[in-house]
Amino acid sequence: MTTPVFPTLPSGEASDSSKFEVAKTDPSMRAEMEGGYVVSRARHTRKPLRIFKTGYTGINNADKAVLDNFYDTVRGGSVVFSWTDPTSLLVYSVRFKGALGFKYVGFGLNQMWDCAFELEQA
Repeated sequence: MTTPVFPTLPSGEASDSSKFEVAKTDPSMRAEMEGGYVVSRARHTRKPLRIFKTGYTGINNADKAVLDNFYDTVRGGSVVFSWTDPTSLLVYSVRFKGALGFKYVGFGLNQMWDCAFELEQA
């Protein structure tokens, strides 16, 4: 089975830079002692992984359907897929971390959606 690739939206819409955040996981374990000091150590030897928060603003129904179908295809966070970081253009192996959320922001016949999601490096 080949690795799925995060889709390009039919409208060509790029992710919204105001929703883009990058964080790293903390691989440490900590314990605070009664004497006021802290004991810590690494939980494992693997490098910290990245967590990406991103999303889209004002996408149409066709773009929403593409994202929704892709989420179903990779069964939420079950399957690892390739995703390109829009800031560095590096390709990461990631999975969804949590739900894919849509918020309706349209009015009248202009049906628009905001979308937000988190990806974790695999």
